[in-house]
Amino acid sequence: MAKTRLLLLILLAGVALSLAPRPASAVPHRQSNLLSNPSLEDPYDASGAASSWGRWHQESADPGACSGPYAFLPQWSREVNGALVRDGFVSQHVGNQFDTWHAGIYQTVEVQPGTNYRFSFWSIGRASNEQFPVPSDTAVNLGVRAGIDPNGSGLWSDVDVVWGAAGSPHDGGDQANWQQFSVEATAATNQITVFIAADLRGANNCRAHLDVWFDQGQLSVVGPPPTNTPPPQPTSPPQPTAPPAPAATNTLVPPTPTETAEVAPTNTAAPTAAPTDTPDPGAAICVNAFVDANSNGQHEADEGAMAGVSFTVAQDDLVVGTGISTGPKPVCFEDLEPGAYQVAQSVPNTLQMTTGASAEVTLDEGQTLEVKFGSRPRPAEEVSNSDVPGADTTTPDPEGVVTVDDGEAAGDGSSILGMSGLAALIVAVVLLGGFIFFFLRQRA
Repeated sequence: MAKTRLLLLILLAGVALSLAPRPASAVPHRQSNLLSNPSLEDPYDASGAASSWGRWHQESADPGACSGPYAFLPQWSREVNGALVRDGFVSQHVGNQFDTWHAGIYQTVEVQPGTNYRFSFWSIGRASNEQFPVPSDTAVNLGVRAGIDPNGSGLWSDVDVVWGAAGSPHDGGDQANWQQFSVEATAATNQITVFIAADLRGANNCRAHLDVWFDQGQLSVVGPPPTNTPPPQPTSPPQPTAPPAPAATNTLVPPTPTETAEVAPTNTAAPTAAPTDTPDPGAAICVNAFVDANSNGQHEADEGAMAGVSFTVAQDDLVVGTGISTGPKPVCFEDLEPGAYQVAQSVPNTLQMTTGASAEVTLDEGQTLEVKFGSRPRPAEEVSNSDVPGADTTTPDPEGVVTVDDGEAAGDGSSILGMSGLAALIVAVVLLGGFIFFFLRQRA
């Protein structure tokens, strides 16, 4: 009986300990997410945006033949393909066919003024003329980034919006290249607006599929903004034991001059030297393309950059690197050994070169050479449907006939063909009649 009582007391003590309240420090702290529907789950409204999120977009005029950046109204929709969902059951899709776009979604959240917030989300994208799941064309810049408006205006174009770094999370064919984008900002009022954005504008970026997916958003407190705390002041001035050192001043040190040259490709590929503002030490070749509006082969002050031109730098039979022009900033190939190099350009079918296709340059140690290639959009009459990315080449002529520029020449060709066919038919009838006559005469 004594043993039974002892066991009962031990059991009761264990139950009491298990039911006793634990110290608050034993519970791990979990940072809260201030977003509504952060995982972009159902329901989706009629416009195709996830619940608690709004749509935004930019529209600009199409220059024609995808020869320059422009923004078209895309489509918003819920994505249910599990391969394109990172968190939960669905993800937010924004996309379009052939026409480039700049758009996304946003949400306004109540916050504490003067507090620092961090907003992030995950994204993956695909630009291609081929059907899913062929890998995305990495030549297209997807321009995905996160933004915060500290004033909570809800306008993506507000000058106060703080934007994070942009990137291109291209799908490699396995839907695994999800990338996280984030930004931080301090709230100026009692609300902020967070933006999810993708910018596919760019010359020659038109593709049959221009799609980006978003998922798993997060908005959390980072902390109050840093304050400048003055250092503590001594209560009595110390007695110096040695003369004080002179106060340090900022002395401008002139930069070490480096030899920089600009190479304008011509039909003879002869380089010409001109200074550039590239301060990086070491041998390098910087390549870019410009819009040669007057087709004179010279980059003039009023002629801007041409995007979508491919570059190749090679030494002998070895390719040193490749790149694609995206704007005013050149594509630089650095840390090169001194010697002779071949620099070449490759343009899409919608463009026409106005300078040489390649240039041979000689790179000295510590030198930076800049090579500029010129091109212009081809006239519309020279660009066939097959030259334009994503153009439908199967659509028949509305009248069901083939149009010919020179109608008289077409008529002469048709008459000749008709007369030739009639002559061949007459010869065939004569030969057949002769054969029948000969056959009947033999039998008689």
